[in-house]
Amino acid sequence: MQNDTVNVTLRLDREIKENAEILFKELGMNLTTAFNIFVRQALRQGKIPFVLSEPIQGRVTTDLR
Repeated sequence: MQNDTVNVTLRLDREIKENAEILFKELGMNLTTAFNIFVRQALRQGKIPFVLSEPIQGRVTTDLR
């Protein structure tokens, strides 16, 4: 299988990007690897690979607008 990659440009709020980079670094990966995992899982499952829900009350989260 040939590794034929393309560049993808995403727009994120600066704070979201910075927090995501911190989280994924703690998990041993970078933002590119995390995005690849997300896309591959979405394709395997044929849907967004997690349940979309409101934040848990009282839990500190970044404003996801």
